Parts: sequence; structure tokens; C-alpha cells
Amino acid sequence: MFGTRYQVHRMDRGTTENVRAVALVGARTCRSAELILSGAVDAFTIVFQPGAFSTLFQLPVAELTNADFDGEEVLGRRISELYARLGEVSAFYDRVRVADCWLAAARPAGESVSAVVRSAMAMIRTSGSVRVSEPARQTGLGIRQFERRFDHEIGISPKLYALIIRFEAALQRRAVSPTTRWTDRPCSGLSRPDAYGARFHPAVRRQPGGDRPSAGHVCAAGSAVCGAGATVIDASSS
Repeated sequence: MFGTRYQVHRMDRGTTENVRAVALVGARTCRSAELILSGAVDAFTIVFQPGAFSTLFQLPVAELTNADFDGEEVLGRRISELYARLGEVSAFYDRVRVADCWLAAARPAGESVSAVVRSAMAMIRTSGSVRVSEPARQTGLGIRQFERRFDHEIGISPKLYALIIRFEAALQRRAVSPTTRWTDRPCSGLSRPDAYGARFHPAVRRQPGGDRPSAGHVCAAGSAVCGAGATVIDASSS
């Protein structure tokens, strides 16, 4: 955060607090917070692909899932340096350039992408339309071993990961075509929205007078520095 600090209303605790200057936010499997915006909001978010955060910072992502922390306390001096550099420029593309240079310098030499991470990326490319047995077979692991490795490296079980990706893909399609029904071909895999609403509660809410759920941001792709996983409430006019 560089401008006016917005507030975070934590729905699970019923508390409201100012957002941290640098927030480390893990992958989300449910909607747990609302962001209350006021004044001039100036924020920059970095979202990591599966496996990237643990490769860069050597931290277990499973401990970050559905949680958030003070980024400077967890990541230390180096993230404070990045925050300072980002604050020296104001244009979005300049901040992208600064972040890219910093992340490229922090990237370990000779790192390799694990088979589990490749399977997570494949799930994203296929919009989650895959059975867990297929990527397990491709990695050469048994299903149970694959599930344990996936949960350790990605922070979410493979079944839930694929489910969230399918759910997000369906929401994006319905945002483009609001008249699309859950049972239509573009939303295949989501023919039972009530079951999804129960699984992601309170991420999914019924809209009065309609069959279309609304959702807070459910982030399965990885961890984010500076914010993710929340509904935004604009209070700037109040």
C-alpha cells in the first residue's frame, strides 16, 4: 500500500483493521474478508504461480493457505527493499519493471519445476477439467502420494484445487454471458451450484431473485504479496 490505507473487515472474527503496508496473503479457499476502500487507493499486487513463492523464498506454502501475515516480518529486509523501490515510482508499468527486475535477481540459479507444479499448471490450462488420477499417473506417483505432495507444494489438495479453478472459470464465463445457466455447456462441471455453494461457504452467496451465485475472490493460483482473497467495498463516497 502506498496511498490511503484501506481497511480489512475479517468476517470470521467480526473485526476491522487497517491493511498492512506489505501483506503476505496465502492461497484462499473461501471468502474470509471484505476490503473497505476510502480515499486515494494506491496498491500494487504480485500474484505468484504455483510453486513460485516457495522456490523464491524457501517457505512452506501450506502454512500460508487461508492466512495472511505482515510481509516485512515474514520475508524480512529484502521485501522492505522492494517495497521502497516500488514507492519511488508511481506509474503501473514502472512498478512492473521494478518488480520484474527484483524477482529475476532473487530467482535461484538452476532451479527446476517439479512434476507436481507442472500438474498444477496443467489444471489451470484445462480450467480444472481433470481427474486427480490422471496427473498422478503422469507424475509416476500413487494417488495418495500425489495428493500429499500436491498439498505440500501447492498448499491445497488437488481435488479442491481443480474444483476452485472450475468454479472460477464458470464465474468468468457467466460474467461475460450472464444468461448462461449452470447446466449449459460452457459451465460444464458446475451443474450443481448448490453443492459448490456449500463447499465454498461463505465464498458463495445467492443473489436475490436469481440463480446466479456471487463470490468473493477465491485464489488458488498461489500466494500474493500486497493483497488478495477479499470482497471490495468502496466507501470513498461516504
